[in-house]
Amino acid sequence: MHPGHQQRLERVSEPSVINLLVADPVQSDIEHIVKTLRGEGYQLELIHADQAEEIRGAIDYQPLDLILARLAENLPSIAELRLMVVEAKQDIPIIVVMDDECRQQHKPARLLEEGADDFFDLDDADHLVAVVRKELRHLQNRKREQSFETRFKESENRSQALLENIQEAIAYIHEGVHAYANPAYLRLFGYPSKEDLAQIQLVHMVPPTYRDALKSVLRRSIRSGKAIEAVELAGVRSNGQTFPMLLECAPTRMNDEPCTQIIVRDATPEKSAYNQQLENLLKYDDVTGLYSRRFFLETLEIDHNGTVLYVLFTDYAAIRYAMGFEAIEQFMLEAASLFKEMLAIEDIAANFASGVFTIYVPARSSTDATALAEKIRASVGEHSFQINGKLFTTTCCIGVCQAQESHESAVQILAHADRACEAARQKGGNQIEVYKPPKEERQGGISEQDEASIRLIRNALTKGRLSLLYQPIVSFENAHEARYKVYLQILDETDKPQPLDKLGAVAVRYGLMGALDKWTLIRALSALIEMNKTGTKPPMLFIRLSRNSLTDPEFFDWLGKRCKDSRLPGNHLVLEIKESNADDCFDETRQLRARLRELGCGLALSHFGGKPHSDRLLRELVPDYIKLDGSLIERLAKSKDENSRQSMAGLAEQAHELKVRVVAAGVSTAPQMASIWQFGVTLVQGNMVAETSLRLDFDFRQYSS
Repeated sequence: MHPGHQQRLERVSEPSVINLLVADPVQSDIEHIVKTLRGEGYQLELIHADQAEEIRGAIDYQPLDLILARLAENLPSIAELRLMVVEAKQDIPIIVVMDDECRQQHKPARLLEEGADDFFDLDDADHLVAVVRKELRHLQNRKREQSFETRFKESENRSQALLENIQEAIAYIHEGVHAYANPAYLRLFGYPSKEDLAQIQLVHMVPPTYRDALKSVLRRSIRSGKAIEAVELAGVRSNGQTFPMLLECAPTRMNDEPCTQIIVRDATPEKSAYNQQLENLLKYDDVTGLYSRRFFLETLEIDHNGTVLYVLFTDYAAIRYAMGFEAIEQFMLEAASLFKEMLAIEDIAANFASGVFTIYVPARSSTDATALAEKIRASVGEHSFQINGKLFTTTCCIGVCQAQESHESAVQILAHADRACEAARQKGGNQIEVYKPPKEERQGGISEQDEASIRLIRNALTKGRLSLLYQPIVSFENAHEARYKVYLQILDETDKPQPLDKLGAVAVRYGLMGALDKWTLIRALSALIEMNKTGTKPPMLFIRLSRNSLTDPEFFDWLGKRCKDSRLPGNHLVLEIKESNADDCFDETRQLRARLRELGCGLALSHFGGKPHSDRLLRELVPDYIKLDGSLIERLAKSKDENSRQSMAGLAEQAHELKVRVVAAGVSTAPQMASIWQFGVTLVQGNMVAETSLRLDFDFRQYSS
């Protein structure tokens, strides 16, 4: 047989129907592409689109195999096309149509960095065929891999009956949450049904001191791909009781998802009085006799269908300063006694933090949570405390969060109650404040204003109405350190910039901010690549990461690929997380911190220093930078309160000890500038030193000493 004829038979034997989207306004291009591919034996299901909305519609609703796109003024950029594919959760290769004019304006390497899979020269038919064949082959391989996974279903179904009846406690964990638990596992941990475990993370079923060990075992199993022999840990039952256990784990799959199989065995010896004493130490607070913070958090994580009260004593700090450590313990004991008798047996009260009691009133309790809050407020205000021969009175503020059927975590519910308590304190104290969700959340629908914002954001993504602004972060010590904060700017149909603070909140609420984060990172990395090509040393860019990206399990893999493709050192990129987001999503932030170190990228906590426990968050996460909250700097500039200054000095000193750089952000006046010098802060961002610009060309040497 003639070799050419043999080659043609092999080509035809490949999958020959292509669902093809061509984004190209030039009709002659389309005719050339169609003629070339059909000449190679391919059948085409062709969709032609030359408008952004048509392209988005095809990506969202059509079964596409390939996208062939020309770069034209009225068509989406490659980065925008890639975002459309990502948003649609599709796997569609993007191939760029190149001609002489395109090659002069766009470097192929940059197109690949922006998200293209490949490109072809329009005047080279063989190039077109080779690229199409390669991308179809890769796509087919990916689909084949997915089909292999489905073959596990049958064997999993056969093993289901065995799992349900076996006496060993077995569970499957997916992304830290129980995907399945057999009856023996439920009995061991004291849960009545599988639904009670559905949203509970495995780390919350061991005491805090064992959580790092548990995570280490799970990571070893996942990375090695092998079973890990039994390790000794401790478990926490649904009633808070702890027990020793042996845990084995192995990577496996369930319902087409990668997960970890764990087998747990109760290793409890005959219980002694000493063991019972240890359990009590973990469960109860030894000062007040209330429950411990640990027990309260774990109880609330397991069951938060009820109401949380956050009780803050107004004069706690002053009482402790004036009377000492032992006296404050007596005060807390006496304060707790004021409301202990008001609680039902189902209610959980804890000595949660310095000067703070928390109370959880489950929905099944006979206690009226609102009435309880008023009784506690009145009792504290009317009571005369007598300690160490001194007589004094005080008041409290109470934040109330009603969390019926809430899908939020225990930490988020407590954060709502904390914010309500702070609102009560700012109104003068001795008050009760009930947390009210944003209006849109309460209505359960999308307001007209939000719909308009969503349309504006989507139009900006599809029509390229996005740009970046850069504001220098000036070092007054080192003129060679070039840093910029990156701001995303969205333009409306009249090219008027829209405030991102409001649009950003809407984007986060409806899950759109992740796409904007990726767009910002793609463009920022492209700017650094261009500078590197010209021989200019790229600066360090600080880029805000939203809650959407922080909680997206696939985000880091996406970022790792982008950083690798850029071929730039990771230290040119610093991701900013707002302190409130880091607080609410602490586990995700800590995991991101560890993985950013693998890439060499930095982490910054922005809007920092506005919480009573900011110092603890700094110690736990140890970021590369903290960016002081602008309102905090303003208060320091205006206030003569020595306590505020001491608190700021302590925060700056702690950052220095941890080798964390401190940035003063939002500095716009001379008094603000003066207020930060006394704390040794030499990294400054704000209009006082430099305004935002479209270019990365600021002369940092003018501010060096």
